[in-house]
Amino acid sequence: MRNEKHLIAVSGPAEAQMIEEMLENNGINCTLQGDVVSTPWPTTSDLDEVRIFVRSEDAPRAEELVNAFFTPVGHDELTDGDPELGVKDPDEPGGFTI
Repeated sequence: MRNEKHLIAVSGPAEAQMIEEMLENNGINCTLQGDVVSTPWPTTSDLDEVRIFVRSEDAPRAEELVNAFFTPVGHDELTDGDPELGVKDPDEPGGFTI
């Protein structure tokens, strides 16, 4: 992986593929390393994680995009005014619970 920088490791192929698509839609090529077989279940160990690599020169922009991808937006930050969008408290952890 010459001239590539490790960007992030995620807990499953679905999440990795969403990030890959988001990066490529923004003109950044990336490489996924790990078991990228599609499964709905999260990983059970570090050995199951999928690592995402980008070219070193694309790393700053890729990091900005990935951070935005994972950062929730509060209702009060949106200019659209749609009450369905955003979260009540961006600092509150979100996601699925079982």
